[in-house]
Amino acid sequence: MANKLTSIALLAILATSTVPATAGKLVAPGNLPLKATNVQAGILNPITNTCPAKATMSIWIITNKPGPVSYMIAKKGGNVSGPFTLQSKKGNHGMSVATLTKKYEMLQPFNAEYRVLVPQKSGNLMSNWVHMKASCKIMLDG
Repeated sequence: MANKLTSIALLAILATSTVPATAGKLVAPGNLPLKATNVQAGILNPITNTCPAKATMSIWIITNKPGPVSYMIAKKGGNVSGPFTLQSKKGNHGMSVATLTKKYEMLQPFNAEYRVLVPQKSGNLMSNWVHMKASCKIMLDG
């Protein structure tokens, strides 16, 4: 019996001595820092040539857990606005999602592209470029 205990103890010591030094840096799944894993943007442009007209921008930021996530909106060839903060909420399949839907009223012809930027220590995430356009060929009063 003593031989078996000695053998088990020896195996346990050998097993723990072969664990890499980085094992001390392991983090429990619930303690991982909040990180965005994907960002998407979309714009629903007016379907009419008349103005005023409305466009809708939607933003989706996927994160590894719920919490506040910062983002900025960049206009192609122009300014970057932000940072702003959205709250990511628990979603399906272990992912969390922060969403924003914003309406814009177009009062004159408009043609620009936008993208969403999520700044992170491990590298910034960027959405695809999305096009916001209104021709306003027919101007209505009001």
